[in-house]
Amino acid sequence: MNSLKILTISAVSIWLGAMAFFSLFVAPQAFSVLDRESAGRLVTAVFPRYYFFGIVLGAVGLAGVAGQILGDGGRRAPWGTLSLLLLMLILTFYAMLVLLPQIETARQAMRSAGALPGSAAPEARAFARLHLVSVVLNGVTLLAGLLLVGLEAARAQR
Repeated sequence: MNSLKILTISAVSIWLGAMAFFSLFVAPQAFSVLDRESAGRLVTAVFPRYYFFGIVLGAVGLAGVAGQILGDGGRRAPWGTLSLLLLMLILTFYAMLVLLPQIETARQAMRSAGALPGSAAPEARAFARLHLVSVVLNGVTLLAGLLLVGLEAARAQR
């Protein structure tokens, strides 16, 4: 296996590990040991760094894919890997630049209205909808990364 492929797989694997650790351990624990307001502030403070970390690792992975494409003149280019990595990056950029500010605006509106998360108040419903979109995008990004690693593993067998 060449070093550029190893670079791509390593970057995406580290990204996946960070996503899984935050989603499965950090965020749930924050909400189980802290009051809802403090846990929300903690998660809100972490998310910009979480997305930036993913973008940096995605860029590293992209550099590895670009090197593979340029190295063999595109003859055996990893187009599936490139597509999945671009999907992961697009979703992460969208979550960081568009969704995160919308969620924060909805959170502030919910606080201003005195609405509780999970209540029937329109502000709480708007926040819940945006949160669900965030969870789905995170899940799709995670699945795309797992598929990418699996695809690269299968390509290594050829």
